[in-house]
Amino acid sequence: MKKGTGKGLKVLTASALLSLTLASSAMASSQEGKQNGQLVPLRYVAESIGAKVEWDNAKQQAIVLRGPIQLIFTIGQKEAVLNQERIPLSAEATIIDHKTMVPLDVLNQVFNAKLNWDEATGIHIGEEDIVSNGSYFVHLLQTEQWQQAHGMLNESMQKKAAPEFLQMYFTSYKAVLGTPEQLVQVEVDKNAVHQSVKLLYQTKEKTPFGIAVRFDAEGKVDDLFMPYTPSAGYQKPSYDNPDKYVEKEVVIGEGEFALPGTLTLPKGEGPFPVVVLVHGSGTNDRDESIGAGKPFRDLAVGLAAQNIAVLRYEKRTLEHNLKSALHPHFTVKEETVDDALAAVKLLKQEKQIDPDKIFVIGHSQGGMLVPKILEQDQEKSIAGAVIMAGPSIPLEDLMLIQFKNALERAKAAGQPTEAIEQQIQSWEQFLSILKDPQYSVDHLPEGVPSSNLVWWYDFRNYHGPEIAKNQSVPLFIIQGENDVQVPAEHLEDWKKALAQRNDVSYKLYPKLNHLFIEYDLPSTGMEYYAPGNVPAYVIEDIANWMRKQK
Repeated sequence: MKKGTGKGLKVLTASALLSLTLASSAMASSQEGKQNGQLVPLRYVAESIGAKVEWDNAKQQAIVLRGPIQLIFTIGQKEAVLNQERIPLSAEATIIDHKTMVPLDVLNQVFNAKLNWDEATGIHIGEEDIVSNGSYFVHLLQTEQWQQAHGMLNESMQKKAAPEFLQMYFTSYKAVLGTPEQLVQVEVDKNAVHQSVKLLYQTKEKTPFGIAVRFDAEGKVDDLFMPYTPSAGYQKPSYDNPDKYVEKEVVIGEGEFALPGTLTLPKGEGPFPVVVLVHGSGTNDRDESIGAGKPFRDLAVGLAAQNIAVLRYEKRTLEHNLKSALHPHFTVKEETVDDALAAVKLLKQEKQIDPDKIFVIGHSQGGMLVPKILEQDQEKSIAGAVIMAGPSIPLEDLMLIQFKNALERAKAAGQPTEAIEQQIQSWEQFLSILKDPQYSVDHLPEGVPSSNLVWWYDFRNYHGPEIAKNQSVPLFIIQGENDVQVPAEHLEDWKKALAQRNDVSYKLYPKLNHLFIEYDLPSTGMEYYAPGNVPAYVIEDIANWMRKQK
């Protein structure tokens, strides 16, 4: 995956800003034609691309704030102040019809933008400027211009997401996260499927509001993801040796739900055994980034050092979040199973991969779905599978247990419990309806406040061990003893259910939490935000088990 922060706002350090100031002569010549000195209404243009504009009447100054940039215009002056350094302007800032007017070329230069201005039609943004286009799209949502925002979607999305849906979608998140006000951070991410701009705003409530706007090859908005959260301090493991592997971008599947992925290959000609990594619940990226941990990345580089290739990919609900939500029959098959099998299919076509040694590793919900994946593997392409912290009971039952355990921890710590108690009550009410046999995927209850009822009714009462009883694909089931999400007794449940099979191995690891990272204190999940890695001994155990499979 190619990640970066681009230019201008995105990685405009103090030294870069100083260089920009010293290169003021280049600044005046960077724009051609009517842009050179063309005056535009500052507030309208700046706020359209995510900036916050403040007015100091006493000083007759307009202050523009966007990310690390502070740009100050003083009325009547032919220079501005960029992060405390003076820069020349092609025309002086002025007030016309009660509007602060400034040269457009300086905004383009400072924000590395491709903006044009027409008195009749307003702002126009170059297709290649996805940062400005992304922030302009969010501006349209902020200002409730639903029809105009709908017009920025590509043709396929326009048919699925009506302006009324965009209104409901955005306002529902705004009600929880607050009203986005000032753009404070930008990340540009280009993969084999989308070019995305990830925008982090500060809200009026001083809380973060993140949104990823995904563009197709034609520069149209193809999907959205909220709430986007920036990474939290991942540190590479000691066993990550770039000299032992190469990585290449691949595409899993095809059509509107194609997924970008990374194939990590050991150095050498191969053919190599390979592992497909299957995510847990939630909107996971290819690294399964959670807090400061990236367990899937750890597995990829660690196994590559053991001469085992690894394929990991963005989960469908992350890369195609809005399209998944709009899917009329979205189940775990569409969410997880289909894409895992598409990844297996892709690997069979790779020259450097041994087609007889394709394995699957499923973590958490991905682990509990391993039997379902094997069941759907009609061509019997999967040689074996590893289940990491896979729940042995239905997910809806596990969630109730998790809520109740959280309540007990809160009580023990002397923390407020009212919110958790309400959550338990709401979930129990939902379970009473979900478990009611009169309802099904084809006969959903009415008036239930859930947007994914089809998903739940398709997945309810799912027992992975019961499916695995009658299967013959070798399994390695591993579990952390310090797992607050999927307690260690789930491993014992798998053992009991599969007692008649002689092709299943098990291992329980002391200290490991749900991310398979060591933690000395009882896990609460808060430790996920401290840097940590999957230990080398776990990777070695997986590699050794794979080598034993014929």
